[in-house]
Amino acid sequence: MRLPETSAPAVVAPEKLAVQVARRIEQEIIERRWPIGEVLGSETALREQFGVSRSILREAIRVLEHSRVVQMRQGPGGGLVVGTPDPTPAIRGLVIYLEYSGATVEQLVNARFVFERMAIAAMSESLTESGVHELRSSASGDGSRLPENFHIALGRLSGNPVLEVYIDILVRLSAAYTQRVRGVANTEEEGSAAAKQHLAIAEAIVAGAGSRAESDLVTHLDRGANWLSRLVNPLPGESTAIGPMDTDPDEWPRERKLAGAVAGRIRDDIVSEGRYVGEVLGSEADFVSRYGVSRSVFRESVRILEHYSVARMRRGPGGGLVVLEPDPTFSIRTTALYLDFRGVTEEHLRSVREEVELGCLTAAMRTGTLDRADLWTDPQRRDSKFSRCSACLRDRIAALSGDPVFKLFRSILAALWDEYGSGRRPSDPCRSTARGPADQAELDAIVDAVVAGDEGLAQFRMRRHLREHPDW
Repeated sequence: MRLPETSAPAVVAPEKLAVQVARRIEQEIIERRWPIGEVLGSETALREQFGVSRSILREAIRVLEHSRVVQMRQGPGGGLVVGTPDPTPAIRGLVIYLEYSGATVEQLVNARFVFERMAIAAMSESLTESGVHELRSSASGDGSRLPENFHIALGRLSGNPVLEVYIDILVRLSAAYTQRVRGVANTEEEGSAAAKQHLAIAEAIVAGAGSRAESDLVTHLDRGANWLSRLVNPLPGESTAIGPMDTDPDEWPRERKLAGAVAGRIRDDIVSEGRYVGEVLGSEADFVSRYGVSRSVFRESVRILEHYSVARMRRGPGGGLVVLEPDPTFSIRTTALYLDFRGVTEEHLRSVREEVELGCLTAAMRTGTLDRADLWTDPQRRDSKFSRCSACLRDRIAALSGDPVFKLFRSILAALWDEYGSGRRPSDPCRSTARGPADQAELDAIVDAVVAGDEGLAQFRMRRHLREHPDW
C-alpha cells in the first residue's frame, strides 16, 4: 500500500452517530467502574435511552464488541453485557499505522531502549517469586515460546499497564520489520543466541543488578538494530503483512468470527499486493466469490476494516472496496479505554509521560537547528494564548520531532486523560489558564537550550519543568 507523496490537509468529518453512541456507552461503563458481567439494558431499552434506530445501535455495539468491551447476550435475562476489554485489535491497528507512517528502525529501537529500561527499573521494586518464574520461563527459548515473549514479559512485570501496552506495540513492530527482511521466523541459531541474551538479562534482574540488566539490554537491542537497519528503510506507504487480524471472542456467532478472519485476509492481501491509497479493489460480488463467503459475512468484515481505516465500500459507478489512508484514531481511543479499565494511576501516567515528552524533545532537536519562531509559532494557530503556554510548547515540540512512535504514544496518553478521565481527574491547566512570569521564564529557558542545541540542558530543564508543574 502506498500513500500519496503529497496531499491536501485532511478534512475531519463529524463522528458518525453510531460512534457517538458507542462512546456514550463507554462513558457509562467507566462511570460505573467497569461492572464486568452486568447487563446495561436490552436492545429496546438502549434504543429508547439513546434515541436511535435499531441499525445505529447495532453498529455502535459492533464497534465495542470487536474489542470485547461489551457483548450482546440473547435469551431471557439477556441484553448488552459489560465485558473484559481486549487491546489486541487496537494494538495491531497501531502497528499498522506506525509501519505506514514510516517509523524507522532507529526510532523503533530508541523507543524500546526507553521503555524496556523503565520496565527493568520498575521491576527492581516489585518483582515477586511468581514474577521470577515468569521472567525466567519467558527467557528460556525452549522452542515453544517466541523470542518476543521475553520483552513483552518485561512490560507485564513492570506493574505499569501503560508500559506493558507500549512495549507490546514496539515488540510487534520489531517482529513485523524482522519478518519483512527475513521472510521467515527466527532460525534455530538466532533463537538460541537471543535466548542466551534474554537469560543474561533475566538473571541480572533477579539478582538485583539493575545496571547490568540495562546494559545487557542495550547491547542486545543494539545488535538486532545494527543488523536490521542495514536491511529495512521504511518509507511512508510501505508495509508488510504482520499476521492475521485478531480472532473474535469465542462466544460470538460463527458468522461474526468468520467476518473477522475475512477482514484479516483482505487486509493482508492489500499489503502483500502493494495496493495504493484510493485504489478500488473490487466489487462486493468479486469478494464474495474470491473468499467464498456470504454477502452478510463480507459486509460485516467491511465494517471491521472501516473501523481500522483499512478500506471502505464506495457506492455508485466505479465503486467497490477502496483502500484508505491509515488513521490511528479508533485504535488510540480503544487503547486508552483499555488502559482506563486496567486502573492506570497518576503515577503510571506521570512516569511514562515524562519519557514521552523528553523523547519528542530529543527527536525534535536532532532534526536540525530550531529557532524561536519554530517553537513559539504554530502554522495552524496564531493566537498568543496557544503559543505561550506549556502544553502548547510541548505540542509544538512533538509536531517538530518527526518521530511517529513518540507522537503516537503521546496521543494515547492524551486520549486516556482527556477522553476517558473526564469527571475523575482535573483537566490540563496549561490549556485553560494563564501562567505567571516565573513560569513563562521557565519555558523561555527551555526554548533557549533548544535553540542553542544543548540537548542535555534542554532535557534537564524540561524534566524539572514537568516535575514541578505536573498537568495532572
